[in-house]
Amino acid sequence: MRMDIPVDMKYIADPTMHSMPAVTLSPNQKWLACQSMDNKIVIFSALNRFKMNRKKTFSGHMVAGYACTLDFSPDMSYLMSGDADGKCYIWDWKTTKLYKKWKAHDSVCIGVLWHPHESSKVVTAGWDGLLKFWD
Repeated sequence: MRMDIPVDMKYIADPTMHSMPAVTLSPNQKWLACQSMDNKIVIFSALNRFKMNRKKTFSGHMVAGYACTLDFSPDMSYLMSGDADGKCYIWDWKTTKLYKKWKAHDSVCIGVLWHPHESSKVVTAGWDGLLKFWD
């Protein structure tokens, strides 16, 4: 039995949307950084309304096909991500400009984590089976 009752529909699919297999919450809990499969990191507001911040997009790395993790520096000055070529990327949070990148692993750099207290130290994890502690 079908009833023709009008129902409000919300259009949430869009051909420009990509899957986002890795997400992290900012230290101040105001932002969600999402690793998008179109080789970008997109930022959403985590307060009240879940809304994309179109002014904050981080790009330059290559992650399509991999769930490379990302992390904020403890003071929220920087955002870091691994990539498919084994590189580690760090962007300036305020300007979204690439701050630094280096070859961290021989294959995919799948995981990155900032030291919670010593902001000059980070850990990377690669598909080469290694964990590396950088200073």
